[in-house]
Amino acid sequence: MASKKSALTAALSGAPANEAHAPAPVKSKSFLDPAAFPCLAYADEVEGNVKPIPEDEDVDFPAAIPVGSLPTYVANEGKAQLADYELNPWRRRGGQEMMPDAAASLGVSSSFKGPASQSNFLSSAVIGSLPKGLTVQEKTKIAQSVPMSPSTQLLKEIKPESVTARNNLGRRLRRQVLKGAVMVFVTAGYSGKRFIFEKAKELGVKSIVLDGPDSWCRLLEEQKIIEKFVPIDFSDAETVFERCLEGIQAASKLVGELDGITTFCEMAVPLCSRLAERLGLPHNPVEAVDNARDKHATRDIMQRAGLPTPRHYRITCPDDVTKAAQHVGFPAVIKPVSGAASIGVIRVNDEEELQAAYKRVVSDMRKARIVAGGGGGGGGG
Repeated sequence: MASKKSALTAALSGAPANEAHAPAPVKSKSFLDPAAFPCLAYADEVEGNVKPIPEDEDVDFPAAIPVGSLPTYVANEGKAQLADYELNPWRRRGGQEMMPDAAASLGVSSSFKGPASQSNFLSSAVIGSLPKGLTVQEKTKIAQSVPMSPSTQLLKEIKPESVTARNNLGRRLRRQVLKGAVMVFVTAGYSGKRFIFEKAKELGVKSIVLDGPDSWCRLLEEQKIIEKFVPIDFSDAETVFERCLEGIQAASKLVGELDGITTFCEMAVPLCSRLAERLGLPHNPVEAVDNARDKHATRDIMQRAGLPTPRHYRITCPDDVTKAAQHVGFPAVIKPVSGAASIGVIRVNDEEELQAAYKRVVSDMRKARIVAGGGGGGGGG
């Protein structure tokens, strides 16, 4: 199958998305750093300073579409439908992915429902089934047994100040280190992120992607944009972690020693950190990740550290609602202890509103698979 570049990749590389309409680079001043953002030729579009295009004019992609904001998925040429994430309608520009059930709670219809949804998207059941973090002794043992990748070895031979320097030499060194590096992506994000994999390929990065069996990104392997697509059925929550681990290890034997694991999805971060820990790769501590996703735990930790934090109270049952009202006061905000897409986040001005909001949040959390952990937990703050 012939490779098809996204409109964004075509724009940033200077090549036309359609040969008949080659976009001319836009010169403008920007607050962005050219060393970090090589796409500054389209700074106006990045910053949102775009002018409306008359309906009778041909569409110039860089001027018409905010960079990276829209899905670029193309139909699978008459074959089985491929799965893609819905976008939060309130954060269109940011390209925030939502699970199908979360999208439904915001009134966005999803083409993937039922069994297809369960197998292709992460759920709270998967996050709840993840193993605990390893002990210091276990991590040390793994670190001693993990072979060093060529990119990691090269990085150790270069002075840190040289590779991080914000000049042409530093840029060349960073690209030299990147070339041949093997990165694992846990879920591919929505199809608008295709340009990231295209850019990674251009820089010489070898990408391994784990996602649902019907994911749009499986086409990227056929198009030679990524090295390996590893299908993961997320419906069997209890075995997802082990199957992801086995899939990564098998892919690594074909692609090369791993350099890192990352994700575009907040919900996948706990899974990512545990996989990286088990494989001896750089990662955020498992405990820190879990605490960061638990709003109540985050506030407790901040409070113990002497940092400013709003009054808060964890509601675990209906009887706690009145206690929370008395402790926090009003106005207040009730929200799930963990979650995303602003689902279940409600401002309340008195106890009557809090009681009603609590019932609504509990109901929403039972429906929305995007939220990990208990569905009934909320905290006013």
